[in-house]
Amino acid sequence: MKQIILPDGRELCYELIRKRVKNINFRIKEEGVVMVSASPKVPIKYIEQCLAKRADFFFGAFEKIKARKAAQTKSTESVKWLGKELPIKIIENSRETAVFDENECRVFTRDFGTENVQNLIRATKAERFKALCAELNEQVRAELKAKGLEPPPAVITIKEMKSRWGSCSYARGHISVNLRLADFPRETVLSVFWHEYAHFWHHDHSDRFYRFLLDMFPDYHKYNDVLKTG
Repeated sequence: MKQIILPDGRELCYELIRKRVKNINFRIKEEGVVMVSASPKVPIKYIEQCLAKRADFFFGAFEKIKARKAAQTKSTESVKWLGKELPIKIIENSRETAVFDENECRVFTRDFGTENVQNLIRATKAERFKALCAELNEQVRAELKAKGLEPPPAVITIKEMKSRWGSCSYARGHISVNLRLADFPRETVLSVFWHEYAHFWHHDHSDRFYRFLLDMFPDYHKYNDVLKTG
C-alpha cells in the first residue's frame, strides 16, 4: 500500500495494480483505501497527480462509507419490543429465524447482512404481535361480558398506519391495530383495544365516549398518553 501527502496535509492511501487496461481505474475500499488499476506504461507520478486531483471525491466517499457502516451497526444493536430495548445477538445457524425473550433478541442465521437480520426480526416481531393482539382482544371481550355487555363480533386486522394507532369500523365490526404499537408496553396496546371497542357503543369522541371508556378501563390515560411521545 502506498500513500501520498496532499498540500493540505491529508494522507491518501492507495493500492496499485498493474493491468493491461486503457484507462486508469479507481475503486473505493471500505478501509479508506483507493484501489488503482493502470497500465504498466503509466508513470506513478501521473497516477498520483490524478489521485490528488480527485482527493475531495475520495475523502467524501470514505465519509459516506463510514456513515453507512455506523447506521448498519446501530440498526443491529437492539430492537424495540413492548416498551423494552432488547439487545440483538446474532448466532450463526441454519434456522433463519429470530427469537424474542425478556432479555434479548437472538437471530439465528448464516447471512449476517443487515437487511437479512432486520427482515428476520420484523417477521418474528409481526408474528409475536399478532399473537399478542389475539390475546388482548379476548381479554377485552371477556371483561366486557363480565360487566354485563355483549361485544359484537370483531375482526382484528394488524397493519402499519402512518397517522393512527387504531381504528374501528363499527358498522362492519372491524378493528385495525397499528403494527408500530409493538414498540410500546403491553398495557399501552391494551388501551388502544379498549379505545376502539368503546366505539362500538359511542361512535365519536364525545364526553359520553370517554366516560364509557374510563369506566371500562380506568387507567386509559396513564397508558395511552405514552403514545403522544411515540
